[in-house]
Amino acid sequence: MNPIIRFPSSFPVLSTKRLNLTLPELTDAKELFELRSNPEFMKYIGKYPIKEISEAQDYIQRIQDQFKAKQGVSWKISEKGSDRFIGYIGFWQIEFEHFRTEIGYGLHSSYQGKGYMKEALNLLTQYAFKELNIHSIKADIDPLNVGSRQLLLACGFKKEAYIRENYFFDGEFIDSEYYGIIQSDIRKKP
Repeated sequence: MNPIIRFPSSFPVLSTKRLNLTLPELTDAKELFELRSNPEFMKYIGKYPIKEISEAQDYIQRIQDQFKAKQGVSWKISEKGSDRFIGYIGFWQIEFEHFRTEIGYGLHSSYQGKGYMKEALNLLTQYAFKELNIHSIKADIDPLNVGSRQLLLACGFKKEAYIRENYFFDGEFIDSEYYGIIQSDIRKKP
């Protein structure tokens, strides 16, 4: 029997002790705009800050369309007891033939340093392996993004590659670091 990825038939609402992970809605566009229009937040993403709220709405619509097309699953992060959008996390691309996905995430600066993203990333790693039947998860980061590197390592990801000048943005070539985690890494954890 060949294994299959078990893509959810309805959007999976997830939670941790302190967080709710739900489908982003167009009503979240204002908070997403605040996040992705901030040059400091966008510094390591390799994209220009957005300038119009309509760009945030388009981003949310793409997330919803991606789920409907069974190409990816992305969540809005909010604190328990609140519906306020404080960040996002998700599997942007699912490579069905290789049982692999790429994860991306972002959290508003006023919510950083509380362990929220570690909580969300650990939850999604477990969800990918146990529920979706994903074999490996990749994260592609700017090598200058020390916070993201520390997060990935703290969640059990391992550095897999350093790619020199593989991304062209704003008139220059930028390096990338790839981090990954596979199902057997989780089974090895004490």
